[in-house]
Amino acid sequence: MSLIAVLALVASLGAQELDVQKLVEELYPKNDRMKKMRVGEMVRELGIHAGSRVADVGCGTGEFSLVLAKVVGPTGKVTCVDVDSLGEARRHFRKNGVKVTTVKGADDDPKLAPASVDAVLMVNAYHEMEMFEPMLRHIREALKPQGRLVICDNTPHRTAARPRDSQTKNHVIAEALVVADLESAGFRILRRDSGFVDDPDSESQHWLIVATPR
Repeated sequence: MSLIAVLALVASLGAQELDVQKLVEELYPKNDRMKKMRVGEMVRELGIHAGSRVADVGCGTGEFSLVLAKVVGPTGKVTCVDVDSLGEARRHFRKNGVKVTTVKGADDDPKLAPASVDAVLMVNAYHEMEMFEPMLRHIREALKPQGRLVICDNTPHRTAARPRDSQTKNHVIAEALVVADLESAGFRILRRDSGFVDDPDSESQHWLIVATPR
């Protein structure tokens, strides 16, 4: 590839990243939570672009999956994985005219084929996963070499010094616990941001961890 072509590609990808926040605001004009979640930075940390294959594990009703589908485009693939009903997510995708594969995962397995995805996103889902050890093992196996796992979850405040189960009952989990889980599961930590999303008015804070298989 010529230098000019490489520079054009880099410029194109950079513009795409810069447009993600605008895309979020266009898709969810009344959704303050989505607009505060710094989705553009998540996309950059995932390392995805047109043609990428990415899984949204614990996708819920599919808000993040829809954004990812717009980023990877028709040549890419987004898989929306959840243990609960995916009916609302499917309706969300149909309404917005995007193709997203939905998969009913298990408590210990996202049901992704080995070496099938470039990246995995988990937002506000990891704290729900009691069987996190086999879940992380399957995610590591599903990632391609140099693939990325991005986890964003709720920071504990009043329960920060309490055991894991006390935290997860409040739908939070300490960043340090997840770092230990990832390292034990064969991941290398690339980045940590303890104050990735900080909303003092709601006393809500989210951390972000970026990891790759060792």
